[in-house]
Amino acid sequence: MQQDRPRKLQRISQACDLCHRRSIRCRPSNEDNDRCQNCYDFDVACTYDRPSKRRKHPQAPVAPAQPSQPSARSSLPTNTLTSDSANDFPFVPALVTSRDSAELDLPWKVFALSSESVILDLLDAYMEVVYPLYPFFNEASDRAKIKNRQHLTDKGFFSSIMAMCALASARIRDGAEPSRISEAVRKPAASSEVFFTAAKSVFTSDLDKLRGFDFVRACTLLSLTSIQYGQSLDVQQYSGIGSTLISMQRFYDEKYWPSGLEESEKETYRRVYWGSYTLEVFTAVVWNCFIRTQEVHLNVRYPNELDEGTVASTKIEVPAGQHRVSWLVGWNFTIDLYRVLEHVVNKSRAKRFSHDDRRSVDSLVFGDAFSEKSVMATMLNMYYALPPQFKATPHMTGDTTQDTYAFQAANIQATLQLLRMMLFSTEDGPSVERKCDVADEVLTVFRAIPPFYLRAISTPMIYQLGSLGGVLGSVFEHPLYQKDYQRVRVSLVALATLLDGLESNLHRSAGASQGLLAQVEKIDHYMHSQRNNTHPIPQQHPQQHLPQSTAAPPTMSMGLQPTMPEINGNGNGHGNAIQIPTDLALEWPWPVYQEYPYYMDNNGF
Repeated sequence: MQQDRPRKLQRISQACDLCHRRSIRCRPSNEDNDRCQNCYDFDVACTYDRPSKRRKHPQAPVAPAQPSQPSARSSLPTNTLTSDSANDFPFVPALVTSRDSAELDLPWKVFALSSESVILDLLDAYMEVVYPLYPFFNEASDRAKIKNRQHLTDKGFFSSIMAMCALASARIRDGAEPSRISEAVRKPAASSEVFFTAAKSVFTSDLDKLRGFDFVRACTLLSLTSIQYGQSLDVQQYSGIGSTLISMQRFYDEKYWPSGLEESEKETYRRVYWGSYTLEVFTAVVWNCFIRTQEVHLNVRYPNELDEGTVASTKIEVPAGQHRVSWLVGWNFTIDLYRVLEHVVNKSRAKRFSHDDRRSVDSLVFGDAFSEKSVMATMLNMYYALPPQFKATPHMTGDTTQDTYAFQAANIQATLQLLRMMLFSTEDGPSVERKCDVADEVLTVFRAIPPFYLRAISTPMIYQLGSLGGVLGSVFEHPLYQKDYQRVRVSLVALATLLDGLESNLHRSAGASQGLLAQVEKIDHYMHSQRNNTHPIPQQHPQQHLPQSTAAPPTMSMGLQPTMPEINGNGNGHGNAIQIPTDLALEWPWPVYQEYPYYMDNNGF
């Protein structure tokens, strides 16, 4: 009998791999003779694959050498945690190599199991502060899948859930304020970056193995999280992978979708695809990228506006005193704005890029008739026709009945201003006064939005304001009279004040507001130095765009005076125009977190 007894029921002299990794006691299981109790509880294989540290016989064969480890900045299949991230969650390995097997890597399975309650809490936070803008989950069914531990057996679902956690955790860290948040989420043992690494751990260089909707959803969420981190290259990487997966699996056409999908699943598909489209147009505007997916190629319906509230079983009731209307009416209108933005981007670039080897197809076929005022008037008329719920942003109440509508209103206003700025870039040689008027209109709109919603939109809003800063900074490429400088200076200080409030909670703040004020002060000193001198306007040369300085800007108080003393006694601007030196004209801290130089045309785009 003793010889037939399984080894695991005998006294354990060596802990299994799982218990060793977690530094916990390895004890036999009464339910499963082949696994220890911990492996049985976690439902994982009980293995002893690590090399033994015991002294071996001199004739014992030497263990084969381990393969060399890739660098931290490796290609897609390598998934590396930084030392800081690894220390945030001690038993997560420093390096997990993605394999093509159907099984989830054991360390990540253990991580997901031990973080189950945190994952559910982060799903709650996502539904409150992220979902109104990116409604990519069916709360009821996805919560049930997590509780049933489906993410431990489905790599695609695991990746999308981990990416959701990474985004929600990053938004909370950067100032988003869910009404209900647990201490485990407020001060997590695993950082957002750990969840991000877990999400990408299942990716492989063979994209044909990344089949299914969940990988597309994961790519969009990882791209959004990369914006939060300020990693523009990662934004493009995951957005590009997502677009490739959509193309390979023909998800851009509903007739190729998997058969047998329930209506709620189709609705989630539609939200993800249109959400990924708006993200691509947004990055094209703020980073001057090209648009991979054009709206005319998407044979995907808008989300059904008859769906009240979320696609979960709970429904959002109509606010008091207003007729019943789905919040998706506002969300779909935002898609309309981005579809218009796509065409405005194309028009702007056709105008900006002149080629002597070919004629513009746009002018050949469609003509040059294009009016910024007419386009904006059309979209404003559509905006005014929206129900009143989408034209007011009251303070957050903690009641999703009200707040979901206010989120849509805030997002609509932000997108309208993005459209306004892009339309402005199509104008021919706007004056300083015109540039300042546009900037002031945009700033007035943003100041009227409660800070809660701006913080929820978070880092993408900083990038958008960076484009506005580029518009104002472009006026210094030409000689300025005192009156013109005073006008643009007021707008710059107002922009710095708004940025200061948004940046205060960001985990990866680049100090754009302080850098902007420091630049204004430098120009103030230069203008003062010209007070008693007569300077001819220097000959103009093509401006060379230089890389952003890596030097940290000096710390300044937000108490910089709103106006500077007049350079000329009368202050009427009839003195000599002053050309700001090239080094001062090009040192603006735009864009806020860009890793490489960003090039703009004369209007700031």
